[in-house]
Amino acid sequence: MQRTVPTASDRLLRARDRFVASDPGLVRLVSAVRAVLAIATALGVEYLVATVTGTPPLVPMMLGAVVAMLASFGVVDATRAGQAVTLCFLALSMLAGMGVALLVDRNRLASLTAFVVVVFVAVWVRRFGLRYFVCGMGGFMGYFFALFLNLRPEMLPGVAFVVAVAIVWVMLLTLVLLPIRNDRVLRRMLRSFEARLAGLAGTVLALDGHAPGTAERERAEARLASRLVRVNEAALVIDGQLGTPAAVADDDAARIVRRAVFDAELAVTALTRVGPGTLDCDDARAVLTALHGGRWDAVRERAGRVADRVAAPGPRRLAVDATVLADARADWTAALATVREGDSGTVPEDTAAPTVGEASAFAPAVQLFGGNLPGSAGTVTRLHRPPDPGRPASRLSLTTRQAVQVAVATAVAIAVGDALSEQRYYWAVLAAFIAFTGTATVAETVRKAAHRIVGTMIGLVGAIALVPVLGPDVAVVLPVILLSIFGALYLFRLSYALMIFFITLMLGELYALLGTFTVDLMVLRLEETVVGGLIGCAVSVLVLPTRTRSAAEEARRGLLDALAELLGTVDRALRRPVPCEDLRAGSRALDAALHQTLLLGRPLTRTWLGSTHRDVVHGLTACTAVAEHARRLARSAEGVSGTPALTAGCARLAQLTADAVAGRPVPTGSCAVVLDLLIGPAGGTGRGAALAREAGLLAAELPALLETGDDGPAPATVGRVRGPDGAPAAATVTVVDGAGRQLDRVTTGDDGGFAVRVPAGTHLLVVAPAVDGPAPFGEHVHLGPGTVLPDVVLTAPASRPVPVTAQGPARGPARVVGRRGCLTHG
Repeated sequence: MQRTVPTASDRLLRARDRFVASDPGLVRLVSAVRAVLAIATALGVEYLVATVTGTPPLVPMMLGAVVAMLASFGVVDATRAGQAVTLCFLALSMLAGMGVALLVDRNRLASLTAFVVVVFVAVWVRRFGLRYFVCGMGGFMGYFFALFLNLRPEMLPGVAFVVAVAIVWVMLLTLVLLPIRNDRVLRRMLRSFEARLAGLAGTVLALDGHAPGTAERERAEARLASRLVRVNEAALVIDGQLGTPAAVADDDAARIVRRAVFDAELAVTALTRVGPGTLDCDDARAVLTALHGGRWDAVRERAGRVADRVAAPGPRRLAVDATVLADARADWTAALATVREGDSGTVPEDTAAPTVGEASAFAPAVQLFGGNLPGSAGTVTRLHRPPDPGRPASRLSLTTRQAVQVAVATAVAIAVGDALSEQRYYWAVLAAFIAFTGTATVAETVRKAAHRIVGTMIGLVGAIALVPVLGPDVAVVLPVILLSIFGALYLFRLSYALMIFFITLMLGELYALLGTFTVDLMVLRLEETVVGGLIGCAVSVLVLPTRTRSAAEEARRGLLDALAELLGTVDRALRRPVPCEDLRAGSRALDAALHQTLLLGRPLTRTWLGSTHRDVVHGLTACTAVAEHARRLARSAEGVSGTPALTAGCARLAQLTADAVAGRPVPTGSCAVVLDLLIGPAGGTGRGAALAREAGLLAAELPALLETGDDGPAPATVGRVRGPDGAPAAATVTVVDGAGRQLDRVTTGDDGGFAVRVPAGTHLLVVAPAVDGPAPFGEHVHLGPGTVLPDVVLTAPASRPVPVTAQGPARGPARVVGRRGCLTHG
């Protein structure tokens, strides 16, 4: 077996791929560059305006820079018209904040009280959407900078003119000169997705080089699991971008890209599961090597070589998955070509057309926030949503809770910060306010406050060392300030501590330009930041806290809800044709719920002492495994007609998941019963067998998420009745024992489901249809608590004789089965 040594060119390409993979769509890079350009040019424009009007340039330049930074980084509307409206609202909110600050400037008590009110309103208005989030930040920053710059009431008209000039310039720059093209962002996201696929291939190659049981092998396996999650997140980001205006030619192209990315993700996941000895085959290793290098034509060629030359099943499976991967990449490339060529949306002939019923509007699984996946606020909002909107809210909403928290933290920060410095107390207020921005739980708030303190401390050391070296020369200091802003915005989502490091460095250089830099001033900033951060932490824990564990449990419930919806769609697809798009959309909705579960669960994986919480880690691992098997199950269900055993198993999994979502106990062993039902079909061949295997693997992983460990009441025997056409059938189901005694009698629900409670044993199951046409059904079957029966399919009278029993007609009233197979006793 030959292993090639990478050349310098290969290393350069892989370094480029790692850079692209780390930033899907280059969203962070583009945002940071646009922000720096906006700030730099706004400084120049405001300087020119100040020179022409004969006013001192310092205040206009600083306000122009603040407006440019907020506008460039905070305005995330999907359309240019929406961005223009938000920019106008941003200007008005900043001026309103400044106006309030100047109105109460002469009365210190009123000024401090108004600060608390402004902070409360700035957070409370977030409930109305992202535009109001930006406006709230604008109002807060307007009030803050009025204090920071010591503005006076007579300066307000000039300040309004400065803000208007900055807004007009930012509009011209971001909407006309440097607009964001959603189609280009999508192509960059797909390029990042390809880079992550290549990184996975490289990890598989590295994994094969380590012996099982070694520390290197364990680290490689952990890296593989992490990269699988990152591939899934990249696919989810692409799905969100497909829903933005003008990202693709039309909805059909969006569906093609979704299908291709979906298939590619499943194929690369299968590639990571190569069996032992598979990569001993040089041709199989060459396939992964080509994928790792991003040589897609070579991937297809070498996969074909494996199919022609190698008979071993492992390499051949790898070749099939690699071919699927290459085909998927060709499909999304062809779909995007229609946008580049200005096509009206016609799908190329070599791409799969959508199936019948897929003509509905494309709906993304997530709404992106500035090109990134949403944070935890959506999940926590569900946690605090009142159970009955028609009654007074029994629990405060997330925005109201945070507004109260921020108001309390601000009031305490003003009191403590003012004791440290009457002039600089607002640094403590800023630290307390920012701790609640972009966070929703106690753990997130504490983590952000701690990172702010650490970043300020490191930045303080850097500023003290750098400022004397650079001196106060504007030509030297200004580029350093702009580079610091770039570093802060580019690293914002990677490390908040590094962002604060660069912000502190920038402030040190800014104070040097103003001639006010001293070590004592920077130490005071650190002290105020520590005070504000600690106050934010204390308030988040003591005042209306949103517990991280409760939020994680709500995210888990959302995951199970999405899983139940997907399993229900799979169940319907097995009984009658449904659009394949429904299955893929359901899978992506499950991925969005998984992202929230991992986001909120990760803080719980470590205890306060830093040790690993193994139960939480195992739970998150089970969530990831369940989502993976559900994804593959949905793909396997496309175009497959289900057998009675398959449809019964999938329906029961959906029912058990729905029970867990509703808070009903799922007794231990419930999933094992479904697994027993699927073992037989899974041993066959064909697509139905593949579907049964994935459903069985899902059933094997579900107990960690569903089963309560408490046996509770004895579970019923469940099944479903279908007519000759496969549709749910209304019928009466009777169970009679060997002595002729009726054990139970029920009628089916709207979905054909029934549930009977009988002792374990072999009994006669009689199904009498409620309408004329189908023949009755009768058969001796083994029943007992928790048994899942294959679907009873009624047939036409001529094709099946009616079994005659010696027990006579069924006796006793029937019980009615609810919509989802739950018994309601008569």
